[in-house]
Amino acid sequence: MEEQQRRERLTGMERPGLVTFAAVMMFALGGFHILLAVSEFARSTWVLSRLDIELFIPILAVWGILDLIIGALALYAGFSILRGGVFGLLAGLGFAMLGVIRWLFYIPVSPVLAVVIIALDVLVIYGLTRYYEVA
Repeated sequence: MEEQQRRERLTGMERPGLVTFAAVMMFALGGFHILLAVSEFARSTWVLSRLDIELFIPILAVWGILDLIIGALALYAGFSILRGGVFGLLAGLGFAMLGVIRWLFYIPVSPVLAVVIIALDVLVIYGLTRYYEVA
């Protein structure tokens, strides 16, 4: 009975606002990664100026495939967070923690975008760790 009430609270209207925010941010960040993968496949000039491409892998198709996989996992994690699943919690936390580290390297290239995404990732981490309940 208690498990059912917990699931109803997380999947119904009583779900905490920051948990819903974390799920929506996972959708937005996953969509951003998918758009980034498309621009990497198209060899966009914005993508060519990124530090990770210049320093680590000059083949954009590899980064495109990697960002496409990350984007798809982020979208699935967003759905799992809304359903109250454990995968959503773990994937959301992992995605946000790695996002903070990844975007720290982008501060010299695009400081405003990097700081905004780092702040959103920190809010996702806070929302998931503070309000998310796992049975």
